[in-house]
Amino acid sequence: MIIFTETYKVRSTQVNLNNQLGLYGVLGMLQDIAAEHASVLGFGYKDLVAKGFFWALIQQKLKMDYWPQWNEKVTIHTWSLPLKGIHAFREFELYVGERKIGQCASTWITLDIHSRKPIDMTEKKEIFMPREEGGLSFHTDKVLLPQGMYQVNDFRVRISDLDVNSHVNNVKYTQWALDMMRERDHREWVIKEYDINFLSETFLGDNMQGFKSKGRYLNAEKTLVETFLYAQKEGGQKPAFIAKWIAERIIK
Repeated sequence: MIIFTETYKVRSTQVNLNNQLGLYGVLGMLQDIAAEHASVLGFGYKDLVAKGFFWALIQQKLKMDYWPQWNEKVTIHTWSLPLKGIHAFREFELYVGERKIGQCASTWITLDIHSRKPIDMTEKKEIFMPREEGGLSFHTDKVLLPQGMYQVNDFRVRISDLDVNSHVNNVKYTQWALDMMRERDHREWVIKEYDINFLSETFLGDNMQGFKSKGRYLNAEKTLVETFLYAQKEGGQKPAFIAKWIAERIIK
């Protein structure tokens, strides 16, 4: 099954304060369908754990033209691309009815459960059933932080942040990024593009610090703004994640 499809109904727990499917909610859907497809192909979570390793998402790029509202149905198509060494690639398209509303590219690696070192899956590339033609017109990118980042909050990793691998789930990192923004920002702007790089694991009890940049307008009308965010362990040398989003002003 090269292209795998699921349809999701936008639940009340997934909408934000604008009554739209939020960034946290849509990334949860993408994580869910990626896990389902991997399981169907024979390299899902249980299959990998039995072999002593697990999947780790390292880069993601999302582009959205429309954010569905509560009770709307979202159909997601996903597929793998050919492997390149230790890197695996997965893409997604999102639809409401016949209308394509979003696209996402993602880059993954497999890590040894004990050593946390990446594993080359090239010898097992046939199980991925990759899509050889078509696909998206873009790939994930390395996010480079600008000068002038400043701290906006500090917080502690809680039990509810952890996943089955006992570290903070990648979607939770995005929730941390959302929490770095003011309520006013969420009411006045809607995300059009979102990039995130996952750089290090975080665990229960870690003390974290959140940083953001000042918004940089991308057009003369000041209707598009670019913002960078990252979180890092207190006293740490490497961020847990670095993110960037481009948001569009909501016209009311």
